[in-house]
Amino acid sequence: MENPLATGVSFNQTENLNRFIFGWLDYSLFCFLLFVSILIGVYFGFFSKQNNPTEYFLGGKRMGCFPVAMSIVASHISGITLLGIPAEVFRHGTQYAACVITSILTAVITSYVFLPVFYKLQLTSTFEYLEVRFARSVRILSSVLFTISLFMYLPIVIYVPAIAFAQVSNLSVHAITPILCIVCIIYTSIGGLKAVVWSDTVQFSITVGGLFTVLILGILSVGSIEKVWRISGEGGRLIFFDMNPSPLARNTFWGMAIGMTITWLGHLGIHPGAVQRFLSVPREIDAKYSIAITAIGMIIVKLITVFTGLIMFAKYHDCDPLLTKSISRTDQTLPYYVMDVAGHLPGLPGLFLAGLVSAALATMSASLNTMSGTIYEDFINPLIPDSPRKEVMAANIMKSIVVITGAISVGLVFLVERLGPVFQIALSMRGVTDGPSLGLFLLGILVPWANAKGVLFGGCFGLIVMLWLVGGTQWHTIHDKIKYDSLPTSVDSCPYPLNETLSTAITPTWMDSGEEPMILFQISFVYYTLIGAMIVVVIGTIASYVFGMDLENVDPDHIAPMMKRYNMIRHLIFRNIYFSNFRIFRLKEIKNVKSRSVFHCNVL
Repeated sequence: MENPLATGVSFNQTENLNRFIFGWLDYSLFCFLLFVSILIGVYFGFFSKQNNPTEYFLGGKRMGCFPVAMSIVASHISGITLLGIPAEVFRHGTQYAACVITSILTAVITSYVFLPVFYKLQLTSTFEYLEVRFARSVRILSSVLFTISLFMYLPIVIYVPAIAFAQVSNLSVHAITPILCIVCIIYTSIGGLKAVVWSDTVQFSITVGGLFTVLILGILSVGSIEKVWRISGEGGRLIFFDMNPSPLARNTFWGMAIGMTITWLGHLGIHPGAVQRFLSVPREIDAKYSIAITAIGMIIVKLITVFTGLIMFAKYHDCDPLLTKSISRTDQTLPYYVMDVAGHLPGLPGLFLAGLVSAALATMSASLNTMSGTIYEDFINPLIPDSPRKEVMAANIMKSIVVITGAISVGLVFLVERLGPVFQIALSMRGVTDGPSLGLFLLGILVPWANAKGVLFGGCFGLIVMLWLVGGTQWHTIHDKIKYDSLPTSVDSCPYPLNETLSTAITPTWMDSGEEPMILFQISFVYYTLIGAMIVVVIGTIASYVFGMDLENVDPDHIAPMMKRYNMIRHLIFRNIYFSNFRIFRLKEIKNVKSRSVFHCNVL
């Protein structure tokens, strides 16, 4: 442990912090969970049928609604969520609670726009849809975007719980991350989707249980829920309806309701991992039930993490552990709080941290499983000639891909510690690729007149713009030219003496007006996916019109059902765009929906 005189704290505080270390029972529970995850992978790998892509990738299409939903929630609730959201509420208020609206909107849009198309086509990879809808070049572009996105995201997912574990143990982050990754690689590569779904379910149950337990202990340590609410209100943390319309504000109601809904659509509506699970159930209605359960589960977990942030503020509003240098970064506030309120109960901190690490393992396992299928289907499968053993070979190749991509993620973890706050950097980095990727699917599903050349041009243009936007923003952030100021805290009531030079509050710090970056770089990171998707849709639509539209070759199964119902809207769109060079025309919809043609136009 660092010299307390060097960190500005007393020896009494140092002695107090020595108890923030795991005991033997904590280590035992932590290791037991990792062992259970491996056992699940071994069981499904050796005692369950896994000798073809359908079994390995879709679980034989015999999965149940509830475990599928829990797997999706567990995959989405990563360590970034469990550590980042409480820290976000602690520093910036409760506006994130608007995720209730985000979850509902995401579930409705996914169920009625994306799911009907994907389920009817029954494609192994969502990117295959872009090939049958447009061309293989569009599919390759989307696959590349997805692969880059995961390689940027996975190291952050693993690094966050490694920080937490390093804080309560004498191990370094660099020693912890390879162990976590190896466990995840083993049960994912051996067991396939079945192992991922069931291990995610077990891990998610432990995560939620730990969250509830720590939540109750935190309330008892503060005094009551009413006291938590009162202190949070007095500290300005109760912010639910910040209606500021400016896109420059860090997080507002509009940022959550609009910006984060589009972001979650990229994570759930078209994400191959989520769609893969929706397709693993027997019927489409079962998939919709899974989506509904997923939305409910996400709302519960997100609200728990929001209220945990309020409890943390109520407990540390007048003795901020970041200001006292008990922690080195805001993402360590939650582990500090857990050890503070539950450290006297043997095994409970270990159980909670096991749940935290489980969340990271769930996200990583789902991503590795999905990435293996994507890389195989889009880049390797076309190169392998058909043979009786191709399916067996495919399953083995996907297992090998899991090992290779997992090893690469381990290496990239060592670069993450050089980045900024994890919650912000995770959304920012994925915004580079998630926005353009979502735009490609929106063009395919909602824009019948979009064509391959136009979509490809729009996708490439959107990627270039987002690379410039996010890259420029990160450059300014690294050089302290863009900062999001935290709400104030203090150290006025700390039970131990502090160095006199220590600041007693977080004060806003801004650059001189002459150094302020251009306004585009000041746009909040919650809008990055929305911006990327809008650019691709607008540019792709215009480019499709320029390159020429061919509506007769559009399969009705490739279009969202809602787009086939609004005949008048279609009539007006095609009259004004596609038939502008004709004076008189009549648009007739073919009655046979099984036809390969969506529209049949008779020009009079």
